Amino acid sequence: MSGKMLHGVEQSVRRFFRLPRGTPRHPSPVVPTLRIWGFCLAVGALAAWAGRDEGPIVMTLATVWSMLDDVIDGVRHRWPAFAAGLAVGWAVNRLAHASLHAPDGSWGEYAVFASTTLAALATFVALTRLPRRER
Repeated sequence: MSGKMLHGVEQSVRRFFRLPRGTPRHPSPVVPTLRIWGFCLAVGALAAWAGRDEGPIVMTLATVWSMLDDVIDGVRHRWPAFAAGLAVGWAVNRLAHASLHAPDGSWGEYAVFASTTLAALATFVALTRLPRRER
């Protein structure tokens, strides 16, 4: 590997974890996030209708991918918002499974994961809209 290419990879990895000073940080956009949630609902409903078990997995992956895409773009409070979105999504999932005892088949799982993905995405978007801390 050439030194120039290695330096470019190093900068890309460094930028993923820490943005340079002065980089504009905007909140996560709401409409594309709602489109992702609509996609999750459609995929989950189609999988539940077909009796497949892959619907919740695809819904979860689409949610995490959407949040990670916004983190890569450099939204405000990106890592705390990502961690909080994952934590809230996991907590809603655990609470829904505990309260439903045993969700009946595919449609029960669909309802659980629809609420899980909504809670995770809503938390992520809400935290990226908090005002910036002035130094």
